[in-house]
Amino acid sequence: MNYKQAWLPYMTEISKIIARNQLTSGGPIILVQAENEFSVGTDRSPYMQDVIDTYRADGVIIPITHNDQHAGAAGNFSPDLPGTGRVNIYCGDSYPQGSSRWAQVQTVYYSNHVAVAPNNPLCLAEIGGGFLLGWGSVARGGTGYEKYSGDLTNATYENIFYKDTYAQTATILNVYMTFGGTNWGQTSEPTVYSSYDYGGGVNENRVAISKMNEMRLQGLFLRVSRDLLSATLIANGTNYTTSSLIHTAELRNLQSNAAFYVLRHDDATSTALTSTRLNVSTSAGTLLIPQNGSLVLDGRESKIIVTDYTFGTSKTNILYCTTEIMTWTTIDNQDYIILYASPGQTGETVFNFVSTPTVDLSNAPGVISKISGNHLTLNYMLQGFGVTTITVGTNKVHVVIMDKTTALQWHASDIAGKGDFGAHFSIGTNQSVLVGGPYLVRTASISRDTLSLTGDLNGTTNVEVIAPASVTTVTWNGKQQEFHTTTRNSLAFTVGSSTPAVSLPRLDSWKVLNSLPEIDQTFDDSSWIVANQTSTNYTNLPPLSGDHVLYSQQYGFYGGNLIFRGHFNATGSETAVNLTVQGGFAFGYSAFLNGVFVGSNQGSSTVSQATDVWTFPQRAVKIGQDNVVVVFQDHMGLVETSTNGGKEPRGIRGYALISSSSTPTTFSHWTIQGNQGGPANTPDTFRGYLNEGGLFAERIGAHLPGFHDDDWPTASPIEQGIAGAGVSFFRTNFTLDLPEGYDVPIRLAITPSDISSNFRVQVYLNGWQLGKYINNIGPQTVFVLPAGILHARTPNTLAVSLWSLDAKGASLAGIQLVAQDGLYESALALDGRLDDFGVEQGAFRPEGRVNGKVEGK
Repeated sequence: MNYKQAWLPYMTEISKIIARNQLTSGGPIILVQAENEFSVGTDRSPYMQDVIDTYRADGVIIPITHNDQHAGAAGNFSPDLPGTGRVNIYCGDSYPQGSSRWAQVQTVYYSNHVAVAPNNPLCLAEIGGGFLLGWGSVARGGTGYEKYSGDLTNATYENIFYKDTYAQTATILNVYMTFGGTNWGQTSEPTVYSSYDYGGGVNENRVAISKMNEMRLQGLFLRVSRDLLSATLIANGTNYTTSSLIHTAELRNLQSNAAFYVLRHDDATSTALTSTRLNVSTSAGTLLIPQNGSLVLDGRESKIIVTDYTFGTSKTNILYCTTEIMTWTTIDNQDYIILYASPGQTGETVFNFVSTPTVDLSNAPGVISKISGNHLTLNYMLQGFGVTTITVGTNKVHVVIMDKTTALQWHASDIAGKGDFGAHFSIGTNQSVLVGGPYLVRTASISRDTLSLTGDLNGTTNVEVIAPASVTTVTWNGKQQEFHTTTRNSLAFTVGSSTPAVSLPRLDSWKVLNSLPEIDQTFDDSSWIVANQTSTNYTNLPPLSGDHVLYSQQYGFYGGNLIFRGHFNATGSETAVNLTVQGGFAFGYSAFLNGVFVGSNQGSSTVSQATDVWTFPQRAVKIGQDNVVVVFQDHMGLVETSTNGGKEPRGIRGYALISSSSTPTTFSHWTIQGNQGGPANTPDTFRGYLNEGGLFAERIGAHLPGFHDDDWPTASPIEQGIAGAGVSFFRTNFTLDLPEGYDVPIRLAITPSDISSNFRVQVYLNGWQLGKYINNIGPQTVFVLPAGILHARTPNTLAVSLWSLDAKGASLAGIQLVAQDGLYESALALDGRLDDFGVEQGAFRPEGRVNGKVEGK
């Protein structure tokens, strides 16, 4: 009951938001997940039912799903199994690719589905598009996720692994990640770092990479191939082709007889070039295809070969096609279908018509046609772009043949219909225009004789559009275009200009503040929270030593740097302090006595807790006075389930003074400080309490725009750095001069220092903490500065905290702004949606801050 009281208010608000934005209310949400990777149980199943009941009570009527672990084998909360908490659609998750080398595909989805959810669609609510990376998991440089986007889960991986899920009858596929993200502030947990790019098809800096184009190709095919959605797996194996190296799965729609043969190398890791022919069962009997030439799989390639495939308003039937279908649409009552394969490969397509067709090959170089009765066979080389026009009675069918390189540049842009569902393809509209060339087409609309297109360009671009004949005017991002009509009745024009030079400002004018004044023996911590609790709910990890509990969560601090001050009256016998500190993987901490550095634990990517004995330097202990041990700790986020079942404290688990006396001295009391005001009274309600930690500079608001640093000394994190162990906080301002109308994705790059230098950096842009860098662990060295938070036309405030864990101090080898992701003429840049998010909101305000003064001094 206590747990339900904790989650119910949050879930009630969330479910109301979902209800307002679900498909039935005209919104984009088509499914809602009840829980993720959750198992049935005596206490768990009633909770799951409570979540479902909350959704329904608050107006959610769309299907509710569950994402089960282990490729959907367990059947937790499947509607086809008895029990409480059953969802509408049961889904599994799977990460079939290896994290260090190419792996064989997983062929268990279909058998798992049949075993636990046979009456459901086969749903994979989390299929790997990459994988998470932890601290120190790869060499320093970039984001670290380049290993996934550039190799292990690149577009070739998608071509094989995603199509293999379709081969096992999967009809719901949610790619994780489609769009990479950033763990800003203290929102990450210890198994990951600041970047959560994950190898997404759209990277963390909002740039669509080749993976996104492959996903678009597959998505366009899936949405128009409705017979595939209810197809049955007939069989699979290596006996379908003339080469035993090729694996084939046959899916067939038992109502329409349309079939889909999914081919790949039996060894999915193979890079061989293999030629073969395929045995298919068609309405014309069993055939070995192609009749001329061969099917080629070039290494890590997969193909979906169709038979008895019907498309368009003309209900044209393809007996078989040895190239893949990108999409089809109907424009002016004429059907268009796009076929593609890798450049240099050959294709063969056979059509069935109700009467003898006529064929126009004038715009189809390299295409050979053969008519036999009502059958038409096209043989062709995949090179560039061509259109074969077929006329049967009053119907026209245009067969657009492209090599895959060209197809990756084409878009089928929907023309929205009317009503709440007008923007939903196949529900509110079936009308599209075909657009080739642009990096991205965002929207298409037709009003009377005008086709309006919006999108982004990555340079001067030749655009070709297949649109209704009524279109006599074309605009791109609001500007009318001069076009000419091609011989294939498409509209062609050129947009964009030569890429302008981008000059980014140097970061060479810095101010600095000592951000660890708390180590001073005389620092006044009387306003801090006294750590006076003697018991804890962390019964799995109780304190190891000491009279009081020093777990930050118990005192209302849940993220960011933590500072502990332990007081004791010295007799002179004290020689060292024994500390056990818990902060999560890769955490570190530094310890001081009366302002004197006694040692640091620099952290390890595999260690969540550290125990150390720090010897007090000579004359550091003040006999007969109040002595202060200060522990400054990094906080790597609260765990999920990676360690200790997700129940793990942050702070000091054990503490004791070591003495030469038989009666050791004990601490009189401890105080603790985290983010200013804790979660309940954080001064920055705009960014929230997890954006800040306990750094002095954060508590006074020095990371925020508008903070006055006029009286700070001038110093650089590169040239001066920090002279000894401790924290310095650096601020600078810069203004961008970016070309008008362009989206320029920008990152901050930190040049790694020698790996033996133990220091940590936090990056703040206009008050937002967007990155944590650990020099001796890595891997991330570049950090996204998101558009909107990064002001395009007004001054920006950049701040970095530099924490040296070494007595010799530390400095940055380099820090600079970089535009390594290209630049794009963007519709978003034109309408201002990339400019200046929250310029005034969340700026420095003295209320609730320490107002730039050291507490009590």
